[in-house]
Amino acid sequence: MKYFLICSILCLTQCAFANLDHQIKPFPKELEKNKVGESITILNQNRVFFQKGHKRFVEINPMFGMPWSEYFPKKQKEIGQSRYHWKEIYIHNIDDDNFQLTDVKTDYVFFVTASHPRSDWEEGRFSQVLQLITHCIIPCKQKFIQEVKVKLFYKNSLLSEKVSSVSGTSYLSPWYIPFPFLFQMRENGNLTNEPSLVSALYLQGFQEAIDEIYLNLPDELAKETKSVP
Repeated sequence: MKYFLICSILCLTQCAFANLDHQIKPFPKELEKNKVGESITILNQNRVFFQKGHKRFVEINPMFGMPWSEYFPKKQKEIGQSRYHWKEIYIHNIDDDNFQLTDVKTDYVFFVTASHPRSDWEEGRFSQVLQLITHCIIPCKQKFIQEVKVKLFYKNSLLSEKVSSVSGTSYLSPWYIPFPFLFQMRENGNLTNEPSLVSALYLQGFQEAIDEIYLNLPDELAKETKSVP
């Protein structure tokens, strides 16, 4: 049984690839002046890898790698430091039993939510069923759409809200093994943190939503300042 499991994992990692529908653009230099501050807080409510359990929804962590509750905050901190030049970043999971609103100490707060990605396989078309029956000898492909919503609060007031919708396609078939150059990345699914199409979509959506907030930040800040007596 152990030998069969190892062979299945090796086969999956060698046969599976993925493409993002578009690549994230470099952060515009002119938006760097719209910096929200050197200290920010990120509040996460992440349902990307949640599945319905016996009594409630539970997060399914990768077989090899960090739990998603640790991996995504780690990547968010790296993105915040390198892309947005935030110096102090505090990240909390609002579903954590130990989390309290008094833990938030910064004026600027990003509230990030994401649900489980949608898949075109949920439609259950005949061609998809045929692909599964043949164990992907007929090449399988699956389209994922991930939405990430980011809200920016300033001193407990909602300043801006953006929703980023990103998509990509995973491909699975032994016919793809000789042609890895046709794809942008390998696809390990939920076996590892990366390369994983779904985790890549989430992080891309996170960045694109914040980019959009930065784009409109001067106008939003001006409105907020005028509303203060």
